[in-house]
Amino acid sequence: MKRRTAPLAVLAMLSLAAPAAWAQCTNASFQGLYSAQVIGSFITPPPGIPPGPTARVGRVQLDGNGGSSITTTLSLNGTILQEQYNGTYTISSDCTASVILQVPFPGAPQPVPFTFSGVLSNNAMNMNLILLSPAGTDVRIYLNKQRKTTCSNANLTGAYGLSMNGTIISGFLVPPGFFARVGKLTFDGNGNFTGSVQTSYAGLIQPETLAGTYSVNANCSFTTAFTVGSTASTWFGMLADTMSGANVIQSSPAGAVATGTLISVQ
Repeated sequence: MKRRTAPLAVLAMLSLAAPAAWAQCTNASFQGLYSAQVIGSFITPPPGIPPGPTARVGRVQLDGNGGSSITTTLSLNGTILQEQYNGTYTISSDCTASVILQVPFPGAPQPVPFTFSGVLSNNAMNMNLILLSPAGTDVRIYLNKQRKTTCSNANLTGAYGLSMNGTIISGFLVPPGFFARVGKLTFDGNGNFTGSVQTSYAGLIQPETLAGTYSVNANCSFTTAFTVGSTASTWFGMLADTMSGANVIQSSPAGAVATGTLISVQ
């Protein structure tokens, strides 16, 4: 009986289909500029930190050697604060990460060390982290790389899908409770924007029209100013071209913990 052998072409295809080895990660894999969104709650926080929902959006600069510098806008149970602090990170060969941030809080006598665990993914374009210590929280960080490091209003142009959610604590002309907003905004590249959105205020759905101004800083952060009804509002945001958009946080009026994303329609 004649023995059959697999054609060389078939063997070559099987070889190509074999899984490739994972690339190894190092601290140098995690460097450059990133846009950060932080969400969660302090359930049983350490002294100096009030319980309740919290959120941050900010700019994270990583040196590739394990050092980071962070600038954020924070909502701490509805109190809005501006922050600057530093941290360290270690990236293991399997792309898992350990991050320690020295985070200031107004009720704490000195910065509180926060230890996070996470994973660097998508060719170092993204990192997701969860807070391990101090315990009693469900705080997560989502990082998206911003490859362009010098920006202007022209870098926020065109139509974007808006998605925001969070909690209204107090101070708004609407009931406190869960908050969500989804819609489409259009930025003209010259500092003006308009939009149409649907907003849920504690379950009450309202159509809203937004119109206002924006200003993109050279460091790729930006601010918006607009009026909803009779309430003047602002957002702070940070561009992230790897997500084709930006992260945003409600920065005024105080009394809300609300963050979200802008994602380009195109």
